[in-house]
Amino acid sequence: MVKLALKMDALGHPLRLRFVVLLYRGGPMYLSELAKRAGVSRALAKVHLIKLQKAGIVKSTVALVPDEAKALRYYELVDFDIRVSPAVISGYLGEDGGGRGE
Repeated sequence: MVKLALKMDALGHPLRLRFVVLLYRGGPMYLSELAKRAGVSRALAKVHLIKLQKAGIVKSTVALVPDEAKALRYYELVDFDIRVSPAVISGYLGEDGGGRGE
């Protein structure tokens, strides 16, 4: 249940949805490129991308720029499929409604 709740929470903001779409359509991108395409600062983009990363929706790696003392954070979309219905939620919570903490 926890994993489902994390994913749903992470996808509950329009800017984070925009990042998912940008990565889906454009493939992996650097933080600065994502921020520019979304029309936000790098700092704001990073906050939202970290939330997506904690939910397992995106992953990031650091790439060193050849011949420069510079590293760039590279984000890519993790394939996911979320299906939500009363039956699915009920399955997570179990018969007593207490949850399994998954």
